[in-house]
Amino acid sequence: MSTRRFVYLVLGEFGRRRSNYTLRNIDMERFFLPRPTPVPSVASAADAVEYASLPCPAMTFYPPFSKLFANQKMEFLLLGGNHSNAVVAVDQTCRTVLYDPGEHAVRTMPALPYQVRLPTTSVTVGDDLYILDMPRHDDDADGDGCFYGLIYEDGLNEDWRCRALPPPPPPLSDLHVHSYAVVGDTEIWMSTHGGGIYCFDTVSHAWSTVATGWTLPFTGLAEYCHEHGLWFGFSRSNRDMRRNFVLSALDLDGGSKLPVLHRLPLEFTPPDALNLESSYLVNLGHGKFCIARFFHTDEDHRDGEELFAVLTAVEVERCDDDDDAGGANGGGLRMLKHRSEMYKLNSEMMYWVL
Repeated sequence: MSTRRFVYLVLGEFGRRRSNYTLRNIDMERFFLPRPTPVPSVASAADAVEYASLPCPAMTFYPPFSKLFANQKMEFLLLGGNHSNAVVAVDQTCRTVLYDPGEHAVRTMPALPYQVRLPTTSVTVGDDLYILDMPRHDDDADGDGCFYGLIYEDGLNEDWRCRALPPPPPPLSDLHVHSYAVVGDTEIWMSTHGGGIYCFDTVSHAWSTVATGWTLPFTGLAEYCHEHGLWFGFSRSNRDMRRNFVLSALDLDGGSKLPVLHRLPLEFTPPDALNLESSYLVNLGHGKFCIARFFHTDEDHRDGEELFAVLTAVEVERCDDDDDAGGANGGGLRMLKHRSEMYKLNSEMMYWVL
């Protein structure tokens, strides 16, 4: 995997007549320092952070105008793999467009047969984008979840085709997908809380059961790191909820043996006034990651409710167990922290990190 330079931050703002969604390129090269600092296993105080201004938007997306204010919503999905991390934008009429930030170019894509609900589960396998939109317990819509793929066809016309895929088996079809990962280049593993692990084979389009006695211990997408032969994602910590979701690693190639989860230290300790809202992990390649966290203040804060984004560049390297204090720092893994930057956002913004 080549090193990825840019992380895409999409921000949505709602207006009375028209909503707009802006995409910004965050250059991660300037985040990486020549002499990074190892992260201690126990944080003692809030970390220092640099306050910065966001770069200017590289692209703006407008959904079709609607007199219903809540209908002007869009979803943004990353098409990685062999397509240099392009962005698929979907509007409320199910139409899609592909934006390539590297070429600053747009091309049309096939429409989806349904309106995706926010947030949705999507992952790239090779040239194809797989979209699993499961029913929500708080959703008024009836019916099962939808599973579709934007499948790339390299024929007379090189283009993507939208294909319906076999729905996941129960209990996966009855519950929200809690974590998922691409395993072995052709399989998508998915799991729910206490519901086991299920595999979708992108070649045969068949579902199978991987395990029933345990689940993927991550939240959201876990990404494979070739340098370490491990999958990295966020796992829950049972400690302070404000400092939840730590970067963790797992070996999913261990066969039937129950894998051991290696938890790494928290890369950024927020001030007491900030409450963690969500976390995103972007694999930059070569053991480097961008961790994006969003925090909000309480309404009774002196400046009212505010929203902040903190982006941190980290690097994970192997270390001797003797140097690792008995595995307290990730079981043979060590996290090196580079720069952190904080951005102040509009408290009512929607956001995506791709």
